[in-house]
Amino acid sequence: MRSFALAVCGIISVLAMSAGVLLGIFLILSPSGGGFFPDLGFAMGLLALGTGNLLSSICNGIYWWLGKRPRWLGIVTLMQSLPALLFAGLITCEMAHLS
Repeated sequence: MRSFALAVCGIISVLAMSAGVLLGIFLILSPSGGGFFPDLGFAMGLLALGTGNLLSSICNGIYWWLGKRPRWLGIVTLMQSLPALLFAGLITCEMAHLS
């Protein structure tokens, strides 16, 4: 049962991160013609990146908690912190710009 949970967490982690990155890049790079909601694609792209990163981090935490602590998981966790810091920085800059 434990090995099944580890496999499921690993698969969900990879799928969540991949979907978040692909959807986020697609939305960020989509053209925004202004209109009623200018730069909505950019904001939704950042949210997709953050959501994919959060779900993947939760699955990685469960994987770690269940007793598997491979070296690559630490590297993946470190790599996931970079988009999270970028997302937090962009949100902070946007909030400072708006006020």
